[in-house]
Amino acid sequence: MDPKDLHWKHSLLEQLRQRDKKEKEPFESLISSHWKHFEASQSLKSKNTQLTWEAEKLKEENLGLQIKVEQGGGSGNSQALEQKLFKLQEEVTELHRRRGENTQQIIDLNNALQDKEKELQGRDARLNDLLANELALKMEIKNLESTIMELEATNQMLKDEHQALQLTYTGLEEKYRKVEQDNQQLLERWIKQQAKMADQLNAENDQFMAVRQQKLRQDLEDAARENIQILPENQAGVYVPTSIPICLSASLPTKAQYKFDAHDGDVNAVRWSPSGALFATGGADRKIKLWEVINGKCECKGILTGSNAGIMALDFDLEENTILGASNDFASRVWSLTDHRVRHTLTGHSGKVLAAKFLGDSFKVVSGSHDRTLKIWDLHSRSCVKTIFAGSSCNDLVTIHGTNIVSGHFDKRVRFWDSRVDSNTNEILLQGRLTSLDLSPDKMSLLCCTRDDTLKVLDLRMNQISTTLAHDDFKVGCDWSRAVFSPDTSYAVAGSSDGAIYIWNIKKGKVEKILKEHAHSVIACSWHPVGSYVLSCEKQRKTVLWSDI
Repeated sequence: MDPKDLHWKHSLLEQLRQRDKKEKEPFESLISSHWKHFEASQSLKSKNTQLTWEAEKLKEENLGLQIKVEQGGGSGNSQALEQKLFKLQEEVTELHRRRGENTQQIIDLNNALQDKEKELQGRDARLNDLLANELALKMEIKNLESTIMELEATNQMLKDEHQALQLTYTGLEEKYRKVEQDNQQLLERWIKQQAKMADQLNAENDQFMAVRQQKLRQDLEDAARENIQILPENQAGVYVPTSIPICLSASLPTKAQYKFDAHDGDVNAVRWSPSGALFATGGADRKIKLWEVINGKCECKGILTGSNAGIMALDFDLEENTILGASNDFASRVWSLTDHRVRHTLTGHSGKVLAAKFLGDSFKVVSGSHDRTLKIWDLHSRSCVKTIFAGSSCNDLVTIHGTNIVSGHFDKRVRFWDSRVDSNTNEILLQGRLTSLDLSPDKMSLLCCTRDDTLKVLDLRMNQISTTLAHDDFKVGCDWSRAVFSPDTSYAVAGSSDGAIYIWNIKKGKVEKILKEHAHSVIACSWHPVGSYVLSCEKQRKTVLWSDI
């Protein structure tokens, strides 16, 4: 056995002996008094027994004397015996008295002894309780001491960790500053590089146009020598816009007339021109393609390049001279429809640009971005003339009367802006975050598509929801899913995540038609200005032309 364990046991035994001796001293006098009373009681008990025996003996003698007297002994003897008997009776009486006194004394001593024993038992019990309490308190003190030691160790460890984390935080903060500076420098270099690339692309386009003009001039000189029939310009490959048509009643499409691969990846946007003579698609392959419907088929009439990321939104100007595209490369661009050149590159957002529209005329543009701002651009000066801080990322926007802007945001709010003031003039809170906005041709209604899988029709005169359009199977596929009115504002069309096209009757508030041709989630739809066709595009290359024929 370990000597340390023996030493600890001997020490504990000695402490117990000392404590026992210390606690017994106050009770030694009580214990000695108890034993004295006990011995006196035993002595009195033995005396009482002896006196009882003597009393019985005297009773026997008295009885014998009485018998002798009755048998007629001498009168002298009888008198002597009577005197002796009287004395013996007195002695017996005295013995009985003494016996009673002794008995009472024994009773008193027994009572006192019982009281002392009870007191001793009470003190023993109290002593045991105090000993147990003392032991428990000692154990608790040991536990508390160990807990204090553990807490002190933990506290010291936490202090060390805090100091280490503080040093790490300081180092990371310094690294963050450096990274932020590097990021700012890279962003500035990237913007310069984009501007340089745009200038280079424009220069290449200029060179191409110069070669083309030279060739055209040569062809014209050659043609001047021959007798040929001159075709109209729109048949000679140059796009000439026509007047804007008027739709009296839109027809419901019933079947897919033509299905084709529009891009090499997701087709994020599709839009008819104001005249309906052609339509444009924008895809994740960074291209905008121009299409024309000829004999029920869609033929590509041009490809617009220059974007560095996927195209997210499209818009034609009213004269159909230019097309505007919003891109994921934090920029918007304006292309010419006649020569397919990039005319303007609008950079300044710090997030993806999901929406861009012409504001009033062909020389003002408003764009909305994930950086929670709206920017108004002047194409004459190619600069941002105003930045509006919207407070939430903008997923879509529309313009009214050239000065008013309505934007739909991630925070479920539709905000109304006047470009002449800095703050919003009104806002409406919906049940889900906005994915698209579409303005009716009469500028009286606004169609809102939200991620709660419903379409809301807002009455812009009353600034309130007039109709809610929904269906159990309709699910909005992404945060930039686009829904549109029909040209006569009788219907609303939107694509679902299951590939179906849902067409609602707005007055009845119910689904009028469900078209199924897509195999993947439908992102955007566009209704022909005359109301005869509907276009839809999906996430996997496909675009479908729908008609009622």
